[in-house]
Amino acid sequence: MESTIDLLFQYLQASIYDSTNAKLDIDKLPKEFQSFGTGLHYYVESVKEAVSFAQALSRGDLYTKLPHRDNELSAPLKSLHSSLLHLTWQAQQIAQGDYDQHVAFMGEFSDAFNEMVKQLSEREQALSNKITQIQGKQEESESKIEELEVHAYKDTMTTMYNRNFGMSTLDRWLFEKRKFVLVFADLDNLKFVNDEFGHTEGDLYILSAAKYLKTFSNDSVISRIGGDEFMILAQHMDYNQAESKMNQIYEKFQNDEYLDDKIYMYSISFGIVAVENDSTLSASELLSLADERMYENKRMRKRKRTQNSD
Repeated sequence: MESTIDLLFQYLQASIYDSTNAKLDIDKLPKEFQSFGTGLHYYVESVKEAVSFAQALSRGDLYTKLPHRDNELSAPLKSLHSSLLHLTWQAQQIAQGDYDQHVAFMGEFSDAFNEMVKQLSEREQALSNKITQIQGKQEESESKIEELEVHAYKDTMTTMYNRNFGMSTLDRWLFEKRKFVLVFADLDNLKFVNDEFGHTEGDLYILSAAKYLKTFSNDSVISRIGGDEFMILAQHMDYNQAESKMNQIYEKFQNDEYLDDKIYMYSISFGIVAVENDSTLSASELLSLADERMYENKRMRKRKRTQNSD
């Protein structure tokens, strides 16, 4: 009996740590264990299928093969998959100017999504109104339109490029098969600074990060693509050069003189992807990869701080 239990345990262990090679020969089990073995095998296969499906979703692959309909473990993932497909369709509709799209089935995300659509609609209407006013002034029309275009692509807080300009540049460089590096950077503990010291202090944190990131290189395209997220696109630079430059920025940022009398520190995590001329990755896939590397950079620095404190 102990050998049978060992065999089943080894199979279960292999299914967790080496699922590709996890195998269980039901016929080799004693008859009284074969029913249990069959059930265990079905459970393990269901888990493997659910994990594979979840990994595909995490990569943004919404057209991956769906788990078997009898796999109850995958039911929540299938529901998430359906929601993501619908959200993708809604985002496409919004991109075409349909601002009547609303989400009411994903909790707090629904509020954020709906607020985003509302602001996009209001901004487009405001921009449309301004353009209409400008067109009524023939002598000033060209200069005013140029001014609007500048504002449309600038982040008002940091004066960096905004997400729209950054993403359109990334799409264009990929279409033109350019060779470049993409750096995705994220401020550490901005929420803590906002909560403990106020949003004015948080804004100073963001502005300080922008100041240092702007020194990356003269010909790079630097965008603020989220509240505490930045993207750098730079040609004529390889992975190692980009990493060296970001490490320099990290050190200078941490030692900003403004922090001399503060009880917190500035810190920024980053992930880098070198894009070759023959790259087949999409913009979203590149950002996902850079995001993964950014979190690994964040974890690595956290481990170092923990070791140093010991």
